[in-house]
Amino acid sequence: MERKLAEEIVALVNGCIDQLISSLAPVEQHASPEDFAAYKRGVARVITACDTEIIQRVARDHPDLLPADEDADPPVEEPDIPKSQRN
Repeated sequence: MERKLAEEIVALVNGCIDQLISSLAPVEQHASPEDFAAYKRGVARVITACDTEIIQRVARDHPDLLPADEDADPPVEEPDIPKSQRN
């Protein structure tokens, strides 16, 4: 993937993640504790999917696009599985 496209994708996904995170406070103010907990879990699942399925895949070609956070997971290498063995 070209560098410019990779940067655009990471910026777009990070913007979406930021919006999801900023939605937590208003939901917490207006929802029951149970509903907020469920909402927060849903947001966490979406953020995890965005990170795993998009950002980590882009980072395989451009690892420097990952945050310089020491807690950040390195890109996950998927093994090459011959097409004949895939489901």
